[in-house]
Amino acid sequence: MIKGAVAARYAQALFDVARDNNTVAETENELRGFMRLVDESRDLQQVLYNPQVPVELKKEIVRGAFGKALSGTTLNFLCLALDRRREPYLKSIAERFFGLANETRNIVEAEVTTALELSVVHKVNLMQVLSRMTGKELRIRYQVDPVILGGLVVRLGDRIIDGSVKRQLERLKDSIRETKVG
Repeated sequence: MIKGAVAARYAQALFDVARDNNTVAETENELRGFMRLVDESRDLQQVLYNPQVPVELKKEIVRGAFGKALSGTTLNFLCLALDRRREPYLKSIAERFFGLANETRNIVEAEVTTALELSVVHKVNLMQVLSRMTGKELRIRYQVDPVILGGLVVRLGDRIIDGSVKRQLERLKDSIRETKVG
């Protein structure tokens, strides 16, 4: 609960500043790049997420390694987050920021899980259906998970549409358990 509230507040604050400066796209790209580098660097993770490392040293490392690649807005934000000991929330903050940026562009990100790889025709048809359903432009990430057996699971923001065979079998099993004979 706290993680979501912290992420929402910080993301909204950063978004407001970026919007006011007309730098939402730039800030988004910088934040994506920074988070990607943190995800890829075990050493950077050990420094940033270690509570024993002094804040000033963390800020010095961020400024030294990223200062020339980041705008003042993004760099100041990261330093503020470090000052306030919000390192554990950086990934959630970034994800919320990306969501706010997409919202203003009328874009929704979706994740589609299928048991088998979808053909291009099926992907196009699915995108059209989901776009009509949401009234927004979609960015879809596809993944294959044989565990769902068949059908598909669609995640649109906080909404989940589970049309998997696995889920249908679970519902059938629950229905059989609840049925009283006699």
